[in-house]
Formats: sequence, structure tokens, C-alpha cells
Amino acid sequence: SASINVYLRIIRPHIVAGGFLGYSLGALLALIWGGAFSPSAFALGYAIVFFGDLSTHFSNDFFDLELDRNAPSKTFGGRNVLVDHPEARRLAKVLALAFSAISVSLAFSMVNLLGHPPILLALVAFTNVLGWLYSAPPVRLNARCLGEVTIAFGTGLAIPAVGYFVTSGLVDQPFLAFSAPLVLYGLILGMNLEMPDLEVDRDGGKRNLVVLLGRRSVAFLTFLASVAATALFALYSVADLG
Repeated sequence: SASINVYLRIIRPHIVAGGFLGYSLGALLALIWGGAFSPSAFALGYAIVFFGDLSTHFSNDFFDLELDRNAPSKTFGGRNVLVDHPEARRLAKVLALAFSAISVSLAFSMVNLLGHPPILLALVAFTNVLGWLYSAPPVRLNARCLGEVTIAFGTGLAIPAVGYFVTSGLVDQPFLAFSAPLVLYGLILGMNLEMPDLEVDRDGGKRNLVVLLGRRSVAFLTFLASVAATALFALYSVADLG
């Protein structure tokens, strides 16, 4: 069997860090607009995000094994851990399911034991399912021009929303307005992650936006999304969202 270090290498620290920043941003917005900070609720809420995040790391590596095996030079395809250690594949899938179950169970506890609104559980459950379907057949959202939208939803809306939820107790209109440019930045992230790997993804049968439209068109879409997000923040700077 594989050593624990093999499984630790599947985890992408920079993505974990990004998840913490997105979650903290949601909590900070709630505090600015009148929420109450609770260290225990903040920690539990981040645990929901953390374990859901870990689940996607393991499920993506598990389901993308064949693509990774044929594309060792892929820029953003992880570290090919399961290619080098096929004996770890089965447990990687189990861990992906277990981490997702922990994430949803923590949300269930916060709703039923701590009195948070049920929509928190619905959001967490939906996001975990979406993370699984991102790479799991037969859906494989990342191969159907929906991977970018999934990343945008997860990073720009779902993760900050959990932080906002556990700090304010609700998701309201000011948060939804502020999340619009964050979703655009998430879309930019998804497209930029794919651009270096166009040829590998195309040869592996993925039909994402970069494969479908080409680098130049996607670069232009990235520019438009950046302009739109910046314009929204400029508008919010002179508007009263709270």
C-alpha cells in the first residue's frame, strides 16, 4: 500500500490557500455589514470548505488518471501522483467520498445543532456534488464546456457564501451583488488554468472552452470578464451595498 506522503502529495496547497482566502472574504463582508464573529462558527465553517476542497483534489486525480498518464507534461494537471502510484487509486476514491461526506455532515450539524439556516446545507451539498461531477463520468463537466462555470461558481460564490452564512446567518442582496465580480474572476481563473494545456486536453478528448474556441478567443473573453469585474467594483465603490 502507498505511504501517507503519497496521499499528501495529491493535495494542492495553493488551492487550499485560495479557498481559505475566499471563505475569509465572505466572513469579512458579513462583519462589515453587521454580522457577528464567532471563532467556533468560523472554524467549523472553514472545515466545511476545507474538506469539500480536499474531496475535489482526490476525485479529480482519480477520474483524470488516464489523461494524466498520457500527458505527463500538463501544466495544471496536478502532480500525476496516481500515475506513479496506481496502488493508491482505490483509497484516493474512498478519501474523496469521505471528505465530501465530512463536509456535508458538518453543514448538517451547523444547521441542526447550531441553528444556521437550512439553505447552508443545501448549498454545501450541491457544491460537493458539483465538485464530484466536475471530473466524474459520465457527466464530466470539465469536458463539456461547463468546467469553467463550475470553477466560477465554486470559487466566486459558494466558498465566500459559506463564510458569509456562518458570520451573518443569511445570504442577502448585498452579498449576491458583491459576488458577481468574484464569479467573473473565478471564470477568468478557470479559463487561464486551461489555456496552457490546450493541446493535451484536445488530444485527451476534453471539450472545454479553450479547446472549442482557441487561445486567442478565450484570452479576449478573459479580458472582457476582467473589464466587467473591474467596472462592477468601481460601481460598488460609489454605491451603498449595505
